[in-house]
Amino acid sequence: MAENQNAPAVFAKSLKKIFANNKNPALDSVALNGIDLVVPKGGLVSLVGPDGAGKTTFMRLVCGLLIPTSGKLEVFGMNTATDAEAIQKRIAYMPQRFGLYQDLSIKENMDLFANLQGVPEGERKDKYGQLLSMTDLAPFANRLAGKLSGGMKQKLALACALIHDPELLILDEPTAGVDPVSREELWKILKAAVAQKGMSVLVSTAYLDEAAMCHDVYIINKGVILAQGTPEALTEPYKNRVYFARADGRTPRQMLDLASHSSMILDSTPSGDGVRLLLKKDADLTEAAKELDIPELSPQPPRLEDAFMSLLIAADKPQKDFGENAGIENTKIDDGKPVILVENLVKKFGNFVAVDDTSFSVKRGEIFGLLGPNGAGKTTTFRILCGLLPATSGKVEVAGFDLRTARASARRTVGYVAQFFSLYSIFSVGFNLKEAL
Repeated sequence: MAENQNAPAVFAKSLKKIFANNKNPALDSVALNGIDLVVPKGGLVSLVGPDGAGKTTFMRLVCGLLIPTSGKLEVFGMNTATDAEAIQKRIAYMPQRFGLYQDLSIKENMDLFANLQGVPEGERKDKYGQLLSMTDLAPFANRLAGKLSGGMKQKLALACALIHDPELLILDEPTAGVDPVSREELWKILKAAVAQKGMSVLVSTAYLDEAAMCHDVYIINKGVILAQGTPEALTEPYKNRVYFARADGRTPRQMLDLASHSSMILDSTPSGDGVRLLLKKDADLTEAAKELDIPELSPQPPRLEDAFMSLLIAADKPQKDFGENAGIENTKIDDGKPVILVENLVKKFGNFVAVDDTSFSVKRGEIFGLLGPNGAGKTTTFRILCGLLPATSGKVEVAGFDLRTARASARRTVGYVAQFFSLYSIFSVGFNLKEAL
């Protein structure tokens, strides 16, 4: 099919995708229900929504990996169902779990993807140099992919996706599980690709601050587009509805509990020494302050998350707010001893020091966080606490068990959700739960 030069990069109209249940049609799953979406040439467009909203399904349809049930879907004016091969030569798709080869080096991974995309040998040296410089991976070109931090792996995946200069780049949550510094670096690369090469980009993201950097944002839920527009247009209706409430001697959790019971407040989130509030439309400001037992509320500029939460709450009409559980007390007996005790923990892999003289403790009922960039030692520390790795030196106790002498006993007291949680994807939810017992 000849390309329409005036066609957008992606054009979807009344697009539907239904996953049929051949045994029981009543259990058919409607993944997308009448989607209208446009990615203009040279545009940076984001798709945001909760898990299961239909974001990944839409991206796979654009790539020609799935066939629409009905409606229209074109890429550069070509039909994704009949012209998938021609489309795939001009696009790049980076799924949530991009297929890097862990036992190959950075350069060997790039060679492999260059071979798959038919990049001529004579063009590779300059192209590799540009991509390695852009991603700051040049000093590590001979390092195995399996030895890279999470952020470095994502940058390598992006470099491999860009290896053949695609006209349309499709990214499915490219920064999930990546530290803030690496997230910022990845977005610099994306914006540079759009500005310098005129590339079109369709990206799904769980981070609304990232979506706010795009030209257009589509908010999707349960296969339906709830709203679409520039970040400025989407936040405009929420001016004069966003406020900050200082805790004034209370904890943010206590403030969240009060906010969850307020008749004036739609959504609340912790922020500094207080909470950030999204008021209901036409809410009485004085009454809202009174319900929180504070003198006044300070106005704040709206953010994309305010539009996102308001639209989702309206669409789902939840009966209860998460904040109602904020006041639940710990019923376990507290003997005053820490549940986790770490003193002078050191973990070395050969000459590499992954954890260096770390000490902390966690009280019963406490929510404790480890914050740091990829490669800082967070996952290594967790694996030691779970009894999956031995410490090189230092003291580690979990629920009163010493990890040096009672690792199996300590392990029985811990529930561990890893970065890439190992579910059996071909089996049912019920089967996975039974296997976990």
